Amino acid sequence: MNEALSIAAEGVALAPEDAARRALVVEYNATAAPYPSDRTIIDLFRDQVARSPGAEAIRFGDAMLTYRQLDERSNQMAAHLRSTGVGPGRIGVVFMEHSIEVVVAILGILKSGAAYVPLDAATPKGRIATILKDISEGTDGRPPATITQARLQSAISPDLADIFVLDADFASISDRPDSDQSSAATPNATAYIIFTSGSTGTPKGVVIAHRNLVNYIWWAARVYSAGERLAWPLFSSLAFDLTVTTLFTPLITGGRIVVYLGDPGVQSMVVLKVIDDNAVDIMKLTPAHLAMIRDRNLGATRLRKFIVGGEDFKSELAREITEAISHPVEIYNEYGPTEATVGCMIHRFDIGRDRSASVPIGVPAANAGIYVLDKAHQPTAPGLIGEMFIAGDGLATGYFGRPDLTDERFLTARDPRGGVSKLRLYKTGDLARWNREGRLEFLGRADHQVKVGGTRVELGEIEARLLKHPHVQECAVAAVAADAGLAAARMAEICRVERPATEHGIARLVAYYVSSKPLTVADLRAHLAEELLEAMIPTHYVRLERMPLTSNGKVDRSSLPEPTAENIQAAQDFSAPSTETEKTLAALWCDLLKIDSIGRRDNFFDLGGHSLLVMRAVSRMRKTFDVDVQLRNLFECPTVAELAEVIDGMRWVAHSGAPSFSEGPREEIEL
Repeated sequence: MNEALSIAAEGVALAPEDAARRALVVEYNATAAPYPSDRTIIDLFRDQVARSPGAEAIRFGDAMLTYRQLDERSNQMAAHLRSTGVGPGRIGVVFMEHSIEVVVAILGILKSGAAYVPLDAATPKGRIATILKDISEGTDGRPPATITQARLQSAISPDLADIFVLDADFASISDRPDSDQSSAATPNATAYIIFTSGSTGTPKGVVIAHRNLVNYIWWAARVYSAGERLAWPLFSSLAFDLTVTTLFTPLITGGRIVVYLGDPGVQSMVVLKVIDDNAVDIMKLTPAHLAMIRDRNLGATRLRKFIVGGEDFKSELAREITEAISHPVEIYNEYGPTEATVGCMIHRFDIGRDRSASVPIGVPAANAGIYVLDKAHQPTAPGLIGEMFIAGDGLATGYFGRPDLTDERFLTARDPRGGVSKLRLYKTGDLARWNREGRLEFLGRADHQVKVGGTRVELGEIEARLLKHPHVQECAVAAVAADAGLAAARMAEICRVERPATEHGIARLVAYYVSSKPLTVADLRAHLAEELLEAMIPTHYVRLERMPLTSNGKVDRSSLPEPTAENIQAAQDFSAPSTETEKTLAALWCDLLKIDSIGRRDNFFDLGGHSLLVMRAVSRMRKTFDVDVQLRNLFECPTVAELAEVIDGMRWVAHSGAPSFSEGPREEIEL
């Protein structure tokens, strides 16, 4: 029996050794607050429909539904699903692009009594198949009902799901009764399952009950909406639990959801559409997304509140955003793993007080308990690093169909408040420490799990997929940063973890591998993309003769070589930039991508350029070359040589007085 299982069986001792520790363990976690624990999220939505039936609930472009209309449309969806046997104990998968209909589908599934599983529209076909098989095996072999759109249907195998194509089925759905569909769901029933990256090589489903969700949303409504009817943008991935806040908080407070559809290949760029549209009051996003908007003109923005989560949040970035907006703005750092139902800690940024490198993650949310424990599972003193454990009403039921993993990560502890009651704790794998003000500071991961663009990534899942390549014999994936220095290395040594240095929270993934024959970067990336999300595909590849091993035969990750210009595998043979434009462009990319050398045939995206860097790259190129470079130019001409030729053409037009092909209305993708 491993240590975690032994702890789970025997109970974790949480006995405070002194008054200071008792304050942190007991008094600090005195967070009990009333909430409607006997109700479901659908009950709360119906209450709001009764309060404001004619108010606008959701908008997408020129299309709009009031609360009454959204209620009626989702009633029809629920009736349609029930007619096919979808109800309590069943699961409905939502595989759709952002639209009003996607919210109708989610509410319809919940009203039917079933639980919903959100999948991002960009999910690879192989990953979809894995998740659908997992759901089927966990529900007595019954394929899950899967709601999709005609343009996405081909990604779903009909053998793995009962497919509902919303476009084609619209007529039959609209014929269903729009009267109230009494849900058989109970507070303990599953509301949703979000599949996150798994260390075994397959995604794992986190099961969240209605009671967990109601506890979180009730708290979020009080803290963020604070009695106001706010407009919230729905732009982030449905498969990212950060989006849960945006979906349900407005719908129980009389607010409005404003839907945004991202562009294929540049989904994250939709954040700039939200800013420029200037139609929302509050926005939940990652630090990486927030960094994208700091160069926009925010002086007259309507936004008054930002909720930031998913990654380490740098104080400098929070300060820049605060100073860029002319009116008072509230910026909240919300921390919480998927297993704790979106968020369990919060800190409101204070520009005068928060001077540390990162914004603290703060204090526990309502009905949450936070414990920082050492290796002996005793509370750490303020200033000392430990691992975070979470308790409270937000804890997930466990992992779908994985009782072994549930027992490993959800532990039993003696209640430090005394008595015979027990605490249920989630072992986060996150490192933290209490600061002098009694607030918690996040310090990274204690295992091989990292955050990339807000997505939690298990390095083991990437390695498992890489090993499926017929010519890859051994591999290891590490999270590093281009500017990793002595401080980061020292932290890793102290904490005994692979702590990825990041640029605004964006970790760089490097794949090290041993293969029976030389492989190209394009081949490796294509193989990984068959099953992995974009955020999980390494940006750099290093081929080794052999893997470094420890004395017990395991991969010695501390001995993996630092990625350098000499050992990073290029997409093709190196060819130095030749023209002045190529040299200037290559130098600009080197600075953005934190790479020492870039050739004229190197591809921006193969080198690690991602959608979060695209806008910065375009902005820098415009200033450097004084021409109107647009997003599509970089996507259509992603190598130094190709883009340099385009830029030279633009400069010739600008200086010759010839007509420009870019004159006229600017393309929509130009943000």
